[in-house]
Amino acid sequence: MQKLVEVKYRQQQESFSRLMEQENRLRNSLQQLDLHLAESRSSTDAPQKAIGADVVWQSWIGRKKRELNLQLAQVLAVKERHIAQVKKAYGKVLVTNALYADTRKAAQQKKAQSQLDRAISSMMF
Repeated sequence: MQKLVEVKYRQQQESFSRLMEQENRLRNSLQQLDLHLAESRSSTDAPQKAIGADVVWQSWIGRKKRELNLQLAQVLAVKERHIAQVKKAYGKVLVTNALYADTRKAAQQKKAQSQLDRAISSMMF
């Protein structure tokens, strides 16, 4: 049972790490869009401004940022649920480890007591 609980915990951790990677990718993409937007606003390229390409570019960046922010919000909501699941799985690992240690200690004590009883009984006869 201890191994099963540990496997489940590792699965939860792996799932959580994939979520963290996805969150980081989305945050990096948003940061890149912010950099591109700042670049385009500081650009003084007159031909682009004359044909309105700068406005189209900025509106595309705005739409893309909204899309990425929506995805990020969804990932963060799933991440919140996963945090609780990982904590619960870790708690189970701690409990099973403690139970296993207690059971093993009790078995060792029982064995030691049995050996002591045999030694005492063999000395009496």
